[in-house]
Amino acid sequence: MKKLALTFLTVALAVPMIVSGPEAQGQNAILSNLYGQGVHATYAGKYQDAYDYLSMAINSGSKDPRVYYFRGIVADRMGRPYESESDWQQGAVLEAQGKIVGSIGRALSRFQGQGRMKLEAIRQKAKLQYLAESAMRSQQRFGEIQAAEGDVLRAAPSRPAPPPAPPIAGDDNPFGDDTSEPEVEADDALEGAMDDPFGDAPAGTAPADAGDAFDADAPAADDPFGGSGDSPAGDDDPFGGSSDDPFGGSDDDPFGS
Repeated sequence: MKKLALTFLTVALAVPMIVSGPEAQGQNAILSNLYGQGVHATYAGKYQDAYDYLSMAINSGSKDPRVYYFRGIVADRMGRPYESESDWQQGAVLEAQGKIVGSIGRALSRFQGQGRMKLEAIRQKAKLQYLAESAMRSQQRFGEIQAAEGDVLRAAPSRPAPPPAPPIAGDDNPFGDDTSEPEVEADDALEGAMDDPFGDAPAGTAPADAGDAFDADAPAADDPFGGSGDSPAGDDDPFGGSSDDPFGGSDDDPFGS
């Protein structure tokens, strides 16, 4: 008992100085010492001393789930089940949040029976509840991010429409307004190509028969140069020669032989 009182006094004086200082390792060492003293007192059957050690560690800011678990074990053995369940639930929440200092399974290995089964059920429930709450928070954050993105997009000014392009000057395409479909006028591209353009002259428009130009009995046509159809006087050579040799020679040898 004297040792316990001395420990309480030491912790009460040391914790404020450690908390106000930068040396967090010293605080963790004191909290670990209190937890160790509580575990030894529990296994020694000194439940009240164990409860006091563990309570001092919790009141000094310990977030070690094992401290809550062991104080719950002590409360269970002291016949205070409501306190034990409360400590086990707080320890299970810290464990689910990842605030694990050492091996919890090894620390609880000597605690068996109905109390251990109840503790394990509380731990499992706390883990599942924490996972469900984490998923819900993640979904809520995702919805908030989407809503914020939608607000930003709605608040952003719209881009002005570009001005219309000016018309192109001098567009003289003769086929620009021809939007009709092409039509086939005839299937035979050579139809009518071999017809005689002069063979089907209309009646009454036939030219006067000028006669055969080579017919000797036909009257001679007028000479377009002013002469009549009759031959000029004489069929003599216009150069004064006869119809004989135009050079005026006879049939004799022109070289006089």
